Amino acid sequence: MPAAHALMGLLARGERYGYQLRGELEEEFGPEWRIDFGQLYRQLASMTQKGWLRVRVAPGTRGPDRKLYALTPCGRSELRRWLRQPAAESVRGRDEFPVKLRLGVAARAPATGELVAERRRRLESQQQAERTRAARAQRDGDVGRWLLAETRRHQTEGALAALDSCAGIGRPRRKRSAAIPAAEPLLAIGSDDLVLDLIARQLTRQHPEIHFSANPVGSLAGLVALGEGRAHLAGIHLLDVDSGEYNVPFVKHLVPEEPVVLVNLAHREQGLMVAPGNPKGIRELRDLVRPGVELINRQRGAGTRLLLFQRLRQARIDPTSIRGYAREATTHAGVAAAIAAGSADVGPGIRAVAEAWGLEFLPLGYERYDLAIPRRIFDSARLRPLLELIHQPAFRRAAAAFSGYDVSHMSEIVAIH
Repeated sequence: MPAAHALMGLLARGERYGYQLRGELEEEFGPEWRIDFGQLYRQLASMTQKGWLRVRVAPGTRGPDRKLYALTPCGRSELRRWLRQPAAESVRGRDEFPVKLRLGVAARAPATGELVAERRRRLESQQQAERTRAARAQRDGDVGRWLLAETRRHQTEGALAALDSCAGIGRPRRKRSAAIPAAEPLLAIGSDDLVLDLIARQLTRQHPEIHFSANPVGSLAGLVALGEGRAHLAGIHLLDVDSGEYNVPFVKHLVPEEPVVLVNLAHREQGLMVAPGNPKGIRELRDLVRPGVELINRQRGAGTRLLLFQRLRQARIDPTSIRGYAREATTHAGVAAAIAAGSADVGPGIRAVAEAWGLEFLPLGYERYDLAIPRRIFDSARLRPLLELIHQPAFRRAAAAFSGYDVSHMSEIVAIH
């Protein structure tokens, strides 16, 4: 995109010298907007010819005279017209969106809210396309292509999360006849899970007005986010190694200030994922300490890691004696990809992901996966579509199709604390 409208936005504040414009352009909008003086003055000359700018010569105090540029009424009209248009696709790294957001808010442009809404729609579509590419790469066993798709997906999720800060700015005006009011984003932070991804897809399909995103950071980090008010719900599967109880002890300790409802989502089969053919002959946990066996683990705070630790403790195996125990991946698929790529021999994960990657699976047992939801969110209208979704027979059938998933208790309230 040419820098013309960005320059007009700067000139809307008042007259500027060329060198001032060049410095402010990069300072305001980032290094990708840097232009040299030759490009700048050609652009300013073109804008002057179109009638968008006027130029006057200011006498130099200690040197030659200098040109001062100002916006004309015609230029202001063109700037307002441009601010009303959707943001164009990025060209050579130059993204119109942050420029339009900055200038639109400053000018109180009425289209700024719709600009943010359109950006969200575009990013959500991009996110879904990246999920599709990652799934296709996973089916093909192409680890490099999967890593690229996952990297792009995380970048898109970061951009979506950044939009949350714009939620209260310049909301688009809606007609009184609009059937569905705008809804604030619903954010799940916690454990990585296939059914949670299914919820995101189905909610988007059934309720386009709802923006739901799931950020897989691990069960413990999800509860911390819930306690700090940074999430609306958290997917958790935390086994208390002393009591053998799932989730409740952790909710009591990490979210002590408000009631939390635990809603069951599924029971999942956990185990060890190994390469096709199991070339290292791994049959039981004690095989993990053999020379030449390389593990890749989940991150600290992940329920899958805690389950593995509990099983190792039951078997009286020192985790530090396992090569690779400290090596971490943040998702089940990340563990599977490392094994499929040959950089690890074994790692903990769920059966559904092992089968999706064509890996062999050594079961360790089933676990309970719950949604932790503050009571005030659980009782609110904004969560009702999600709760209705997980009651739908068609949704349950889709979730049950994941290998190693038992959804017979899906949507049941397990506990309130």
